[in-house]
Amino acid sequence: MLSALQKSLAGSSQAICRRRMATIAPTLVQSKLTTSSQSKPTTRKAANPIKPVYLTLSSFTAKSNSAKKAVALDPTVFDHPIRRDILHLCVVHYLDSLRQGTASTKTRAEVAGSRRKIRPQKGSGRARLGDRQSPMLRGGGVAFGPKPRDFSTKLNRKVIQMGMRVALTMKLREQRLGVLQRINWWSHKTATLSSRLVGLGWRTGTLFVTGESEVPARMRLASRNLRGIECRSVADLVVYDIVKWRRVVLDLAAVDALERALGKGLLRISDSERVVSDVTHSSVDDIETST
Repeated sequence: MLSALQKSLAGSSQAICRRRMATIAPTLVQSKLTTSSQSKPTTRKAANPIKPVYLTLSSFTAKSNSAKKAVALDPTVFDHPIRRDILHLCVVHYLDSLRQGTASTKTRAEVAGSRRKIRPQKGSGRARLGDRQSPMLRGGGVAFGPKPRDFSTKLNRKVIQMGMRVALTMKLREQRLGVLQRINWWSHKTATLSSRLVGLGWRTGTLFVTGESEVPARMRLASRNLRGIECRSVADLVVYDIVKWRRVVLDLAAVDALERALGKGLLRISDSERVVSDVTHSSVDDIETST
């Protein structure tokens, strides 16, 4: 009897424990979920605003005591990650397009003359020869010579645009990019322009790029006899020019044209915000001077 009573009591106590655990477990899980949700609030990270890149505005006129001015540049165009492989593709693509591909030679079928066999095949003790158009003889045809062909290669438009961004970024980081209000000169005389370029340190290896349809007449006449100086419009600018020339100087119209063609539309710089006057270190950070 005692053993039966003990067994019944043990079974009833186990059933009671199971019921209590079944009622306590959901409350514990719910309390843990509420505490975890309270301890870890969900917050969204704000996107970093895109800030323009600033470059000191250069001038053709003499230096003055007035405050310096800076030009605001689109970072998607002038602060692109450096890709040397893209530059190589763009340069090779441009140089391939310059090849004329007009080299031509005559095969033995195109050389004029008799097709008679020079000597019998056997009996002379000398080497076997056919007609006089043989590539082995002087005046004969050329074996595997060049023929006119097209050397140009295909490169996607977006790759060329990326190459332009990379080239402009490299010039800016090397401090070899300058910006002028307008590329123009007051005289058509070469001597006056040459002396001013010497003062600025732009006498050799400088490419001037304007955003106008053509280079101003006085600037074109004054610079055409200067070796190491070239002027062109932004429509004729290619990646090879930026890589080749030691220094590139743009005007504000060229900057606008490049940003319209190469920008990604993430930052809009109006004409009123393009030039920043009264530049101080507190208002503008990291302004690079053009050399």
